[in-house]
Amino acid sequence: MKRRRTSRRLATDLLAVDVGNSKVEALLVCDGEERCRWRVDYDGTPSGWKRQFALAATAARREAHAAVPIVVASVAPSRAAAVEAILRRTWRRRPHRASWRDPWPFRLGIRTPQTLGVDRLANVAGLMALGLRDGIAVDAGTAVTIDILERGRFVGGLILPGSALMARALHHHTAQLPLVHVGAPVPLFGVDTVSALQAGVQHGLAQALRGLTATLAARRRSQTVLTGGAAEVFAPWLSKALHVPDLLFLGLRLLQARRSA
Repeated sequence: MKRRRTSRRLATDLLAVDVGNSKVEALLVCDGEERCRWRVDYDGTPSGWKRQFALAATAARREAHAAVPIVVASVAPSRAAAVEAILRRTWRRRPHRASWRDPWPFRLGIRTPQTLGVDRLANVAGLMALGLRDGIAVDAGTAVTIDILERGRFVGGLILPGSALMARALHHHTAQLPLVHVGAPVPLFGVDTVSALQAGVQHGLAQALRGLTATLAARRRSQTVLTGGAAEVFAPWLSKALHVPDLLFLGLRLLQARRSA
């Protein structure tokens, strides 16, 4: 996959925090350079992941300037509240929780913007940070989101279940199908029930992404940008996509630059 440099002015000092459905991830940038990052999965007890996040946040505080702003993007409100409480205690300042009301660098063409996940807004801002006015952000995570930027306007998108959600649904809503893990690329078809499930989940989703992005990209010759934890798995089917692992963080850095302007 191709990679592309940013072409918009980004915040040079920021702690950006992404509170997702399966993990919380943070990136500290000071003087325009990455100082540290950390990720905590929600596996185990709630107190466990909170303790891990607090330890990492305390360590990161030593690497930061005194007045580094904090921006939180969250699709998990209860967990975001816990993260913000930890940050207030360890960093002694109030984080800003991003919302649709913020000064995003694009126009909103969504009927009900208040229902948008902030991760989707940040990903589209990431497209703008890459210098794109026509682009498609594909975020392959717990859910797979496809969001469309046309002429600097966020016009809409699609939401699909991620591979783990698909596998769990097949297991929980049938009598005999086992729960399978879908990670590394698998053969096109299976030779037993487990491998057939893995092939169906992975190739079904991959073909959906390839077909949808090709159709969407043809509308305005848009560039597809792939991000998210499962990006590497689906990269072979999206060979023309740029791979930008930090697309959401780029979007938050661009947002903060506009907030502080």
